Amino acid sequence: PFQQKDAERWSQLDSVVLLCGRYEGIDDRVRQRYVDESISIGDYVLSGGELGALVVLDATLRLVPGVLGNADSVQHESFSEGLLEHPHFTRPSSWEGHDVPEVLLSGHHARIETWRRRQSLLKTARMRPELLEHVSLTAEENEFLLSELGSNWNEET
Repeated sequence: PFQQKDAERWSQLDSVVLLCGRYEGIDDRVRQRYVDESISIGDYVLSGGELGALVVLDATLRLVPGVLGNADSVQHESFSEGLLEHPHFTRPSSWEGHDVPEVLLSGHHARIETWRRRQSLLKTARMRPELLEHVSLTAEENEFLLSELGSNWNEET
């Protein structure tokens, strides 16, 4: 499976050639002679590899220095630290009865970072709990997840 770590590794290379199969794939003689790695973007079938190649290219190229306007933006995204990314909010601070969390409006950077980390942990535990197997959690973070998820939280994860 293609993962963020592959995109990070490939973004450091001088060149990458992607062979895209059509219908039944690529002649196995070509694969045996020229292919270093085979990847998949998921457990489903497409008519051809072009769309998969575009996914791989986008995930990889955005990590190449100078491609994105703000190089720091790739440092705190989903999977960059093994977790799903925390929720984001824009203006206005209240929209259709839904408010931006007060802590984000406080200007207190340490509290904001704590909130973001906790929200990432919570989102990951709910949506992709298997990712937490590779994340070191503090006792406080385990306690937080237990208080939020109750018996649905397994500290062994």
